[in-house]
Amino acid sequence: MTERRLDRWLRPRVVLPILGALVVAAIIFSPTAGEDESRQLTTYGTSTYAAQGIYEVLGRLGWHVGRRRSAFREGMDTAATYVLLLPPDEPSATEVSALLGAVRRGATALVIPERGSPLADSLRIRRSLYPRYNLKILPSADGDSIVTTAAPLRYSAERADAIRHYLTPVPVSDDDTAPVFPPDVTTLVRVRVDSSTIKPAIMERRFGRGRALVIGDVDQFRNGAVRDTTAAIFVVQLIERLSPDRARPLIFDEFHQGYGDVTGPTDVVWHAMVWTTWGRVATQALIAGLVLLMAVGIRPIAPRARRAIERRSPFEHVGALSRAYEQVRATRLATRRLVRGVRRRHPLGTTAADDTQYLSLLAGRAPVVAGDVRVLQRAIEQPLSAGEWVAVGGAIEHIERTLSP
Repeated sequence: MTERRLDRWLRPRVVLPILGALVVAAIIFSPTAGEDESRQLTTYGTSTYAAQGIYEVLGRLGWHVGRRRSAFREGMDTAATYVLLLPPDEPSATEVSALLGAVRRGATALVIPERGSPLADSLRIRRSLYPRYNLKILPSADGDSIVTTAAPLRYSAERADAIRHYLTPVPVSDDDTAPVFPPDVTTLVRVRVDSSTIKPAIMERRFGRGRALVIGDVDQFRNGAVRDTTAAIFVVQLIERLSPDRARPLIFDEFHQGYGDVTGPTDVVWHAMVWTTWGRVATQALIAGLVLLMAVGIRPIAPRARRAIERRSPFEHVGALSRAYEQVRATRLATRRLVRGVRRRHPLGTTAADDTQYLSLLAGRAPVVAGDVRVLQRAIEQPLSAGEWVAVGGAIEHIERTLSP
């Protein structure tokens, strides 16, 4: 019973509409971003928390700025500088591989990776959580520059609290400091966490022929901070370090900020099914449902054709039974069946022990059928030929007409 009920629910006309409804619900209700859109570091935004200001500043200073509205794929330009500003839609492991592959072949990148993201895992770093205390920049010898292991980057001490996040190598311990990084890492900015701990806030790492600049804090890129000339100069210094040749394309990633090129219905559905969490869940459920339907619906052995049982009408049954009696010459059995039918229709108010006694009682009550009774008694006792057995039918017919009112 349970298997039959399960088969009823696993029919394609039941399963496929349910899966279709789940896909539509995932597309409609899937979130477009993991955080408040007003706080995204998109170069399309003009709010205090967006990054259009730094985009326009760099363009006016001579860089060939542009926006990328497609996912990272193999074959990216190796002569460009890519800027990823803490995207709410994190790049996948495949996209990170394509980006770092382009960096190894000569491209450069400025990234602010989210904690625990595939990009942070590939860079082997981890951004700290937001500290509840004020961080201080470790002063240099001249008093107004950042302590670095390379050329110092000028930054105002008044805006020291802007660098709130720091980077730590993986694995990390309480006594880690900036020099713990691998040899291919250059710490550009360090911050004092407490009296005995110094953490890196901005670092540069080499990958093959390219470099990646990793930043722990995001606020200096926001419009609100860029309005302060000092913050804008500091960001320009970072970009100059990566792209001193201003003819080099400077490409801001907008695809993972939620501004991908999805213009048609097919692109919208594809983006929802592939690039959103609930869309991927629906896609996997759809694939699993199709696999289940194939497993349930395809039989390894061809099914046998169902045998149709043909039912005869009462007249066909009588004809078949008479032919069977004729073939085996069962005249006595046929006679007893006929006599039993007479007994059922005309019981005469008694239950005789056998057919012979019933016939004797019948001859006593209706003397007119005494001759017919003798024919029937003889047919019950001994076999008859086909010609003689015809008389049995006439006897039964005469008895029926006599006894029927």
